[in-house]
Amino acid sequence: MNQALHPKKISKARFFQAITQKSDAIISGAMIGFFLNGLFLSFFYDTWLISLGVGCLCLLGFYSCKYLLPHSALHQYVASSVFAIFMAQFIYQMHGMFEMHFWAFVAATLLITYQNWKLYIPLSLIIVVHHAGLAYLQYSGMQGVYFTQLSYMDMQTFAFHAALAVLIIGICGYWSYDLSRRTIADGLNQLLLEEQLSNVEKNIAFAEEISKGNLSLEHTLGEQQDELSKALINMRQSLLEASLREQHERFVNTGVARIGEILRNNINNLEELTDRVLKEIVTYLQLNQGGLFLVEEDEKDHKFLSLNACFAYNRKKYLQRSIEIGEGLVGQAYLEKDVLYLTDVPQGYTTITSGLGHATASSILIVPLVNNDEIIGILEVASLQVIPENHINFLKKASESIASTLLSARVNAKTKKLLEQAQYQAEAIQAQEEEMRQHLEELEATQEEVIRRTRSYEEQLTEKDEAIAQLREQLKQLELRSAVPYADHFSARKLEKMAD
Repeated sequence: MNQALHPKKISKARFFQAITQKSDAIISGAMIGFFLNGLFLSFFYDTWLISLGVGCLCLLGFYSCKYLLPHSALHQYVASSVFAIFMAQFIYQMHGMFEMHFWAFVAATLLITYQNWKLYIPLSLIIVVHHAGLAYLQYSGMQGVYFTQLSYMDMQTFAFHAALAVLIIGICGYWSYDLSRRTIADGLNQLLLEEQLSNVEKNIAFAEEISKGNLSLEHTLGEQQDELSKALINMRQSLLEASLREQHERFVNTGVARIGEILRNNINNLEELTDRVLKEIVTYLQLNQGGLFLVEEDEKDHKFLSLNACFAYNRKKYLQRSIEIGEGLVGQAYLEKDVLYLTDVPQGYTTITSGLGHATASSILIVPLVNNDEIIGILEVASLQVIPENHINFLKKASESIASTLLSARVNAKTKKLLEQAQYQAEAIQAQEEEMRQHLEELEATQEEVIRRTRSYEEQLTEKDEAIAQLREQLKQLELRSAVPYADHFSARKLEKMAD
């Protein structure tokens, strides 16, 4: 059983040790004194054999127990018994001298130093036994055995004698018990003070560690935790929770900022954008692999999810994969428009290749990329470890900007494609216009040639008209000047027709 639950045992072990050592010294001295007193009494009635024999046996018994069993209290009970035996020895040596009975009171007083009332049990028992035995032998007429120097002791006198002995031994036993309680109480108070002092020192050290920012240190106290200790522990817990929240928020904000930088720098290249975003997510979250699916449409406006980027173990994977809407976990996430986090991954759902071989992922996280309630794509990541909550929060927060940027990138890609088509058409139209211009230039040149020739013909006709007019004028003058024969007239008309 834990000693902390029994402070009395701790106090006895700690505080009675000093008392026992001091009492052992006193009792050892008293034991020698009792032995020497027996030798001194031998001078009066020549009882050397008794004093030496009994005294040496008593000393041998006491010191043998004391040194052979140093961690036992047996020598204390032996000392109590030895004192009672010495008392009987002294009574016998002094032929029942009444004053020798007071050695019981001396022994009882000496035993108070041990503060153990149980030591009076062997003392009392042996005193009763040897008193009764000696009294019986003396009054039965046995020679050489003495209990008292009185020729006869009636029962009343013996009763008073025994009552006084019981009273004195009882008082000594009570004081031993009372002193023991006080010693225990003092020990408990001292133990409590030491524990409180230790708690104060621990509180000071704990507060200093908190001031240094060491919030992971455990504050270990005993059962007696004071209010200051509890307050410090609560403060440490509050600071630790605040620090963890700050770390999580900083982790999320830092990751979102890194993703945002990639989004800004690669918005005009959809393929490069998806590759770099997925690589950053897998690396930043220390995941094992990930995939980014984009929503595509075929010529018949049929929607499906196409794997646009795949990254695992610091390498880009070139995989061709498409998933129908509602198919598998990815397709289900598209329909539900909600994050799916699985720690009980179906066997064979996804396999991660590591240096140790093939292993099924321990956790799968699927995050829809939603912009204005429209799903742009699906992000799926896998790990051999459990994905922490702050990592999930990071992906949820980053998914919004990723979806918005992917939508802008796709719009830019379509716009770029349309611009390329428009530019191609413009170049084709420009080529046609150049060809038409060349044709027009050729037509203009031909027209100018026709005009030049027409003018030339007109000039020739004008010259002919003028010549004909001159001929007609000359013919008219010839007709008026002379009369010519009919034949000549006929010839003139012929010339006019030819001229016409």
